[in-house]
Amino acid sequence: MAAIYLAVVLFAGIIGTGVAMYALVHRETPGAGPLALLLLGAAMWSFTEGLSIAAGSAASTLFWAKLRLSITTIIPISWLLLTVEYTGRDRYLSVRQLGALLIEPIAFVLLVWTNPHQVVLRSVDIVFAGGGTGVFATRGLAYWAHVSYSHLLIALGAFLLVRLSLRTDSLFRAQSTALLASITVPVVAQAAFLFRFVPRGIDPTGVAFVATGAILTVAILRRQLLAVAAGTREHGRDEILSELEDLVFMVDEAGFVADCNQAALETLDTTADDVIGRPLETVAPTLADTLPDGAIEYHRVVPLELDGTVRKYDVQQSLIERPFGDVETRILSLRDVTDQTRREQQLDVLNRLLRHNLRNEMNVIRGHAELLAEVVDGPAVQRHVETIMGTVDTVTDRSDKVGTLTRAFDAEGAQSVDLELTLRDAIGTIQGAHPSAHIQFDPAAASGIRVNSGASIGLAFEELLHNAIEHNDADPTVRVNVEADAHDSGVTVRIADDGPGIGEQERTVIERGSETPLEHSSGIGLWLVAWIVRTVGGTITFEITDEGTTVVVRLPRGDDSSK
Repeated sequence: MAAIYLAVVLFAGIIGTGVAMYALVHRETPGAGPLALLLLGAAMWSFTEGLSIAAGSAASTLFWAKLRLSITTIIPISWLLLTVEYTGRDRYLSVRQLGALLIEPIAFVLLVWTNPHQVVLRSVDIVFAGGGTGVFATRGLAYWAHVSYSHLLIALGAFLLVRLSLRTDSLFRAQSTALLASITVPVVAQAAFLFRFVPRGIDPTGVAFVATGAILTVAILRRQLLAVAAGTREHGRDEILSELEDLVFMVDEAGFVADCNQAALETLDTTADDVIGRPLETVAPTLADTLPDGAIEYHRVVPLELDGTVRKYDVQQSLIERPFGDVETRILSLRDVTDQTRREQQLDVLNRLLRHNLRNEMNVIRGHAELLAEVVDGPAVQRHVETIMGTVDTVTDRSDKVGTLTRAFDAEGAQSVDLELTLRDAIGTIQGAHPSAHIQFDPAAASGIRVNSGASIGLAFEELLHNAIEHNDADPTVRVNVEADAHDSGVTVRIADDGPGIGEQERTVIERGSETPLEHSSGIGLWLVAWIVRTVGGTITFEITDEGTTVVVRLPRGDDSSK
């Protein structure tokens, strides 16, 4: 019997040592270092248990028994460090706090080896039976105090894991469950030994560590225990929150601020001590007044006075629910959109001026130019008048394009359109305006194809066809080809001409998506096309050959159900 028990205990020590070495190899993963310490402590516990059984003298047996008691101090503290680091709570554990946690283990080790007034073990008996040696003793007050302290640390670590499991996804929930199971088995085994639910002289804790090693091995191999840890995600989320430029407040159900990020503190020009734990209506009165009564989702752009100036914020209130459905916390995120709103207002005004005021004024100029053409003589003067009218028509045409684009975007919604019909309509419109142009298109290539682009894509095709014809010589030829991707995710439309091509500077600014004082487009037509195509998730590129220019437009494939 003793031989079998000895073999099992030593086997547990070997397994624990092996898994501990593997954990050390992955010590960069949060929790891996404390896990290795925990498993090494468990392995030494098992080895000293085996050596205590195999000892041939009372002195040796007592020595190994005391060493085993000393090693028991490693397990609880390493378990707590493991859970704290794994769950990402280690940033809250200071060196001073860690030192305080070590006071009891160090004191207990000293008491084990000195045993003053028999505070650890009383009436120690060494018994030789069944081929092995055992220690029988009455446990003193210090022993039970150590047991209580150890189980308190284990319970605290278990609480952190349970708390994480209730608010995380399946991977980390499975890892947390494995860690809980790995410590539960030896804890239950030790409780059975302490309260004498097992035969006297047999401590099953060492054997239970076999199960611990097996559980952790499965978790490592099947649940990526040492590949990814919840603590990494927790640290990442905290770092993102602290670096976020948006103001973020966490408010509990009573309306008190539970937390906030650095951006909020800087905007309010205060410290965390002056914000956390205080009512939101005290910290940010205008924000509190803006929010609706009750815990509901909320999203609105409102003017707020937070730093002595009134600025516009995009305020969003989200709700965090407890595992059992009760609302626990509100998350308030505030994005300063003052500059964005101002730019939108400026663009609205400029758009109105370009679409209405400027067009009306151009019409007045053209009308006067026409009247002037009727009363003046001479070819030179007529050329000047024609130049004036041509320039007016160009400006008016650009104004019309801006108006068309604005109306298209205002009415635009996510929709799937028939590519064949869209191209037919665009070609028909341009062919009517340029009867001498030759536009080649095979409708069969686009038959049955739908693209996610909305109705405005037709305007883009019209502009590309018009551009290919307008900047070409007499009797231009334009070819329109459609190619569907083999994997059915996108559609490519190629519009090729045989003209002089689009200038390099023109292509560069459109492909880059921005202009500079030295590099800019000469008109608005290609910008209109680029805006439409990119707004729907497509791309636009240019291919230049000796035969002409090909504009390549790639659009996302549409869903037939969106007809």
